[in-house]
Amino acid sequence: MSAEQNELHELQNITHQYRKSLAAYEARTGLAPQLVDSRGSGEEKQAFARMDADLTAIELRAQLKAAEARLAKLEGEPVLESRAPRGKGIPDRASAEYAQRWLTAAASGNHAEFRTLIGGADGTTATSNVALPSYLENRIIQKLQQSSVLRSIAKISTIDSKRTIAVENALPTTALVAENGAVTPADPSFSTQITVIPFKYVTATTMTMEFMEDVVGTNGIGTGMDYVAQKIAASLALKLDEAYTIGAGGTAEPQGICDAGAASLAGIVTQGVQLAEDALPTAITADNLIDTYFAVQPQYRASPRFQWLVSDTVVKTIRKLKTLGSTGDYIWTTSPNVNGQAATGVAGAILGVPYNVGKYVPTTVGSATGANVRGNAYAVCGHWDYFEIFDRSGMQSMIDPYSGAANMRSTLYTWMRTDSKIMLPEAFAAIYSLNAS
Repeated sequence: MSAEQNELHELQNITHQYRKSLAAYEARTGLAPQLVDSRGSGEEKQAFARMDADLTAIELRAQLKAAEARLAKLEGEPVLESRAPRGKGIPDRASAEYAQRWLTAAASGNHAEFRTLIGGADGTTATSNVALPSYLENRIIQKLQQSSVLRSIAKISTIDSKRTIAVENALPTTALVAENGAVTPADPSFSTQITVIPFKYVTATTMTMEFMEDVVGTNGIGTGMDYVAQKIAASLALKLDEAYTIGAGGTAEPQGICDAGAASLAGIVTQGVQLAEDALPTAITADNLIDTYFAVQPQYRASPRFQWLVSDTVVKTIRKLKTLGSTGDYIWTTSPNVNGQAATGVAGAILGVPYNVGKYVPTTVGSATGANVRGNAYAVCGHWDYFEIFDRSGMQSMIDPYSGAANMRSTLYTWMRTDSKIMLPEAFAAIYSLNAS
């Protein structure tokens, strides 16, 4: 008799004994057979437990044999193996492997490898561009913060799309209320809507093949790529500072802190001191500085984020101010005054407030005129948490090995998307002058 027949015979015997035992229990007690587990005698419960265990063991042996039969069948089938080259996969862009593959592809002009990296590094959706290696992007961003005056003092946020931000312009009501008194409730108002549109800024860097091969030879972690990152950051910083300072906003470019207005005065800095028409920064007086400082409400002035943004021309003008016209002592000293002399030491401040010198702060009267034009701002003071820079997450790159192929050069295009907005104009004040024409 085969093993399968023995198991079948055993199963039939156990099933027969099971049924007989249930019928005997029902005849003895008059209860339903299903109650034997809870109301049967100890001997009956023990007998049924043994039969249940035997049935379970037989079922497990049958399942194991079925699984072994299926496995044997699969092992007997032929296996087809592809001879095509296997893909390398897409490493995380923060890894050294991604950086090495990116640099190698850039040096050799290997667009097939670039397409592979485009296919979704970090598990993201494929795009038309390839992300910079994280270490290179981090170096550029770090040096960008160091090179850009506005990025060093403004608030910076990261966004992933265009967005509209509601800005509160009125607070709810607070009042001193006596016992059993009442207060009139009021909701905060959000009537101002600010639209953020990340604008694209591109830096084109031409590199010789020898340079790129040397960089790849050092695994990309050396002075070569650090030099490239530094130059990309310096170039980006200059262009971004220009936009963050004098950009006209709207749908064309970021809004600068010195935005003079055109279509409307809403959303720009209008409080402060207006100089005479066509006046230059050299006309600024100590009184102008004091009036501008106190044009900002105390709650904004109390913050360490309250600072000046000025040009070299304004700093030079302030440093030349004297106590008695042209014959007195200089008001500005670089450290506490010693016997009326300007001693070397800690850099000076304007009315006790730190200052920052911006290359693109206006120094001449603007050409625009009209009812909605404030005029060029020569100096701005305020709480810089309310001038916000919005960076679109991720810095992208593209390599062009063809345009300069005759000279063995490749061009690396690196770009980022950013916008800037004056979130709360009342947190700032400016010294400005209108064009008289």
